[in-house]
Amino acid sequence: MINENIGRNDPCWCGSQIKYKRCHLNREKQKPLDRWEASKEFNNKFSKRICSSPNSFHQDCSKKIIKAHTVPKSSSLKAIAKDGHVLGMKMSLENIFKNKGKPCLEKIGINNASTFNGFCKVHDDNIFALVEKEAFKDSAEQCFLLAYRAFAKEYYAKNSVSEIDTLRHQADKGKSIDDQMAIQMQNFMFDISTRTALLDLMHHKDFFDYALENDDYSSTRAVVFSFKSPPPIMVSGGVNPDYDFNGNLLQDLMELECRLDSIYVTSFYDGTSGKIVLSWLEHCHETCKKLVESLFQKSPDDIVTFLFQYIAKNFENTFVSPSWWKSIAASDKANFESLFADTVSMESEPSSFGLVNKLLNVKFEQNSNVTFLNWKLSK
Repeated sequence: MINENIGRNDPCWCGSQIKYKRCHLNREKQKPLDRWEASKEFNNKFSKRICSSPNSFHQDCSKKIIKAHTVPKSSSLKAIAKDGHVLGMKMSLENIFKNKGKPCLEKIGINNASTFNGFCKVHDDNIFALVEKEAFKDSAEQCFLLAYRAFAKEYYAKNSVSEIDTLRHQADKGKSIDDQMAIQMQNFMFDISTRTALLDLMHHKDFFDYALENDDYSSTRAVVFSFKSPPPIMVSGGVNPDYDFNGNLLQDLMELECRLDSIYVTSFYDGTSGKIVLSWLEHCHETCKKLVESLFQKSPDDIVTFLFQYIAKNFENTFVSPSWWKSIAASDKANFESLFADTVSMESEPSSFGLVNKLLNVKFEQNSNVTFLNWKLSK
């Protein structure tokens, strides 16, 4: 509730630490936030140029920050593209407005798909050469680099989100008092979630930086699925797994005082075979092991389907073959879209949706091989 006796010079009720007279006084009479200006600010924050390499590497940074691809190998997206385009979710503010907050697969040129301004040219070339320029051999270093690139993208995105707090704070201009309160309460909860996520990411960054600085990748754990053909869905992303594939709680995402474990998923084409790689670091092993072991308790014929359901449910940085998408049934498209919606929704509660039950009737190519790196399934 707003204190009716709040003074002009008192701190504003919204928690901004700004005086009421400079914040929400007469907010309902103020000009609503201009959508074009909001989009411009949003895009500026999500296109800032930084090098995400460890701080100890920064003395060797080049001045040129590049649009670094997160899905490895230039051949990956080309292998599933049609006329130079793949399908993906454009997460610009314009698209959020246009699609009314609902996820929508749209055409994206392969030169822009999966990119972010997160590394200088020197460190993008040097750090990731082993996955970009050499054959993928399921090695510890290669699996680590896939996880690190996915982590860097998540870290970059979350920092960008944290920097649009002023924009979100102004979203209630011209609104009624009740709407102002609802919007600022949503902002308050969003800020808590963002700050907690950044603490988790900074915790994991220490482990990634240590491995890079010491050229020690022994902490890497992974499971690698190999295919004869390119996966029709490609991804690079990280997530805090909350439920396993049997619906059992792995970790409580609402427990703000604890640092959450993370797993990283990359699917790509290395020029000769398709790969889906689930990788994590040793300090996250118990949680990630339970997740993967529950996947292998599914019918062998359904494991790949559950993998793709997991990708659609958890990652925005996902790209789909247009030809493959056109070929699947309308019911499967609808189920995919419901999984994508779960990915981007700020309102849905954590759940095992898409993990326990098989939602898709698509016939995916079965993997030709599975490699376990630095661990094995329990008997």
